[in-house]
Amino acid sequence: METKKLPQNQSSGRIKIPSWIGSVLFHFCIFLLILCCLRLFPEPATAPGDQWASGGIVLKKDSGDQKVYVDGNDNEFGENNPNRVNETTTAPTLEQMLDGNLSETDLSHNLPDAIGVHSASRQTANPNIFSAPNPGDTKIGGDQLSVFGNGKGNGKTLRVFGTEGTGNSFVFVFDRSGSMSEYAARPIRAAKTELIQCIDSLENLYRFNIIFYNENMTCWRSNRQMPEATDQNKENAKRFVEGITPVGGTNHLKPLLEAVTHRPDVIFFLTDGDEAHALSSGQLDTIGRKNGLRSQINVIQFGVGANHESNFLRKLAANNRGQYSYIDVIGGL
Repeated sequence: METKKLPQNQSSGRIKIPSWIGSVLFHFCIFLLILCCLRLFPEPATAPGDQWASGGIVLKKDSGDQKVYVDGNDNEFGENNPNRVNETTTAPTLEQMLDGNLSETDLSHNLPDAIGVHSASRQTANPNIFSAPNPGDTKIGGDQLSVFGNGKGNGKTLRVFGTEGTGNSFVFVFDRSGSMSEYAARPIRAAKTELIQCIDSLENLYRFNIIFYNENMTCWRSNRQMPEATDQNKENAKRFVEGITPVGGTNHLKPLLEAVTHRPDVIFFLTDGDEAHALSSGQLDTIGRKNGLRSQINVIQFGVGANHESNFLRKLAANNRGQYSYIDVIGGL
């Protein structure tokens, strides 16, 4: 039987793959294998302050609770190395705080800053001083209101007949009505003396203005100016105060509205007005709205006898972050 041979140019049915394609596929498989290994075994992440040695032999030394790692050059590194820098400290636990075993350093580095913490209202020696609540205080009693402060933490502190205010700018609104000349003019003389002492105490960097009023108002500086407390300005202001004479009736609203438009830190409002010249609830609301809690309004009331405080003057102070003081012109001046 004769066997037929296939021609050399005919294949047996299998496709022969060129060698260069096989090489590419082989190297691609190797690359995929290496990539999978890297993903399965990632490099450990280092925490802030940790040190890692690269290459060489690393030895671990145990000494009690100390763990120190040493490289081939005898350089120490690791979690308990006393020479480590940029260590991150762990905040104390609540149990540690309660046990009282923490040092002042531990607490100072880990306790958060106090936010919204306010001291209680300062008690004065004068029992007639009424202080409006500090910012954030809750309502206490009928006259005290929960209000917000203006955020100022520096400035000069002035005291006027027991009321106190701190700031960089001040407006003094003083009553000059005819009743201030009664009782041998003791009210107006006391008011002038106190005001001049306040002016003398101001340094150059502070600003101020003065408003005297009866039915109308007389401003030391008009156009809502707030001059600096230079020596010359203070001398001019004192001459202005000394030249004021008490006369006429009383109208509280206009000078108070003028004062708040100056936008000072503190307004000191002094009057011998009583309920007969009271500001209405609507007028008090107008003053508070115009002020917007920007200025602290301290109120000093002159009166005769020990029990003649005016409710509307208390509310004026309370509604505007201020203090209220009642002064008996017979026994208190």
